[in-house]
Amino acid sequence: MPGEVLWPTVAFGTMIVLVIGGIALLRLLPHRKSEVLEQPEREALQDLQDRMGQLDQLQERVGELEERVDFAERLLAKQREPDRLDSPRD
Repeated sequence: MPGEVLWPTVAFGTMIVLVIGGIALLRLLPHRKSEVLEQPEREALQDLQDRMGQLDQLQERVGELEERVDFAERLLAKQREPDRLDSPRD
């Protein structure tokens, strides 16, 4: 009979000690900063998002300009080819 009562009591006591120890450990750990941003942080984040949007727009414009320059270079190259093929200069 002592073994029938001893082991469940030890197991239950161990669980209680672990739970209380876990709670005590969590109270000792530093608290996480709230997910809610304060006003200056919110403004800085909004400014950063605005600048990222502007950067995306500028990258699109630069890509379009690169395409235009490539097209203009091809047109100029086509116009110069007949001049080169006409006659050799002596």
